[in-house]
Amino acid sequence: MADAARSSPDGFSVVAIIAAHNEADIIGQVVGDLIAQGVQVYLLDHASTDGTADAVAPYLGRGLLRVERYPGGDAPEDAAGFVWEKLLRRKEALARDLPAAWFIHHDADELRESPWRGQTLLEAIRRVDGLGYNAIDFELLNFWPVDDRFRPGDDVRAVFRLYEPGQPWDRVQVRCWKKTDGPLDLASSGGHEAIFPDRRIFPIRFILRHYPIRSQAQGRRKIQHERRARIVQAERDRGWHIQYDAMRDGESLLRDPATLAPYDADAIRLQLALRHRGVEELERALADQRAALERTERDLAAEIASLGARVAEAHHRMDELLASRSWRWTAPLRKALRLVAGR
Repeated sequence: MADAARSSPDGFSVVAIIAAHNEADIIGQVVGDLIAQGVQVYLLDHASTDGTADAVAPYLGRGLLRVERYPGGDAPEDAAGFVWEKLLRRKEALARDLPAAWFIHHDADELRESPWRGQTLLEAIRRVDGLGYNAIDFELLNFWPVDDRFRPGDDVRAVFRLYEPGQPWDRVQVRCWKKTDGPLDLASSGGHEAIFPDRRIFPIRFILRHYPIRSQAQGRRKIQHERRARIVQAERDRGWHIQYDAMRDGESLLRDPATLAPYDADAIRLQLALRHRGVEELERALADQRAALERTERDLAAEIASLGARVAEAHHRMDELLASRSWRWTAPLRKALRLVAGR
């Protein structure tokens, strides 16, 4: 499939750049799925010890462009820590150097799908490109285990059928973009979005199916050893890597099925078409206008109350003047003053 993408008549190609650390139980399906959808893959194997590179070896030359051992020999200290910014900078450099029309900043535990039924990722991205857009956002769906039956090599789509929407901090997922000659920035957002000049984001989000926890053993290893123990504090101080903070050591990683929703691809696609980014922008604009109107109403009410207090004070002072013995006014003038005072 990837070979066909490289030799397509219009020369259109897409490369997914993946960084993986100990993802041997799922990386084969992820890479194979991308290739089946016409997308080529460049893999950064970040100091894996579980055979991650071996799991994708059959795809080399068949859509997998290269497995790069990261870090290289000149930075061995990076193998001991999870320095996400450095990995993102490496992805930025690859997106500048690799010859492709579009790129996907891809993770090792996710599957991506077109918002149009029956179209591959390559076909859908080509369609977006033809419409004049140069960036794609994704709708993040987190699939969680409700039992512990997953085994390495199992089809995650078959095993994990229940999901929940991504958290607010994961809402932005602009992680697919057209090759640009200008500056590209993945790192400043922690990898949530590709930022570059003249960015035009396609309004309909694509689908991102995320499988971060597949079993109790894999989840504990990932959270306790491969994340918490290796993340550098400087990145935590920036608000990154918070997704597992609520999970306590020793607690079950299995979810109650009642808290999750069954995945229905057609329903998701309809939702994405009806509530696209343009609709959300209109909703935000309406909410901003409503908030501004409420502030104006509060300010006006406060001004009316202040004016009423000043009028009451004026009436009080007029009464005092009229009652003062030092005043010597004629009866008609007193009557006129009362009329002015509204009395």
